[in-house]
Amino acid sequence: MLYLVFMSMDTRYQEFMRFCIVGAVCTALDMALFYLFRVVVPYQIALVGGYVISLVVNYILTIRWTFRTSSTVRNAVGIVLAHLFNLFVVRMGLMYVFTSVVRMGDDLAFIPTLTISVVTNFVIIRVIVNKFRG
Repeated sequence: MLYLVFMSMDTRYQEFMRFCIVGAVCTALDMALFYLFRVVVPYQIALVGGYVISLVVNYILTIRWTFRTSSTVRNAVGIVLAHLFNLFVVRMGLMYVFTSVVRMGDDLAFIPTLTISVVTNFVIIRVIVNKFRG
């Protein structure tokens, strides 16, 4: 029994480490695109643009490598909806709070917004992938 618990924890740890690697790659892509787009468009558009492009890369890597499952319509819809929630509720909400209430510049506000959204994103995506495994 203890062996099964240990193996389960080890698998979850490995899964979490793969998630962190994918997250780091996609976060770097997201961040680079945000700051690149931010030069020519308002932060709201830059936020969406960078996020959507990194979402496509993230979805493929998350399904295939992180959780080692296959794509299904159900998990694709679930992951896309989770990411849309993360983008439009968590990120846009936090950016609004940091830029309008706290009065941070959007270039600086992006950093804590990104950090908080990574944690919420992991929790939401893990639940969805496990619920709709292929």
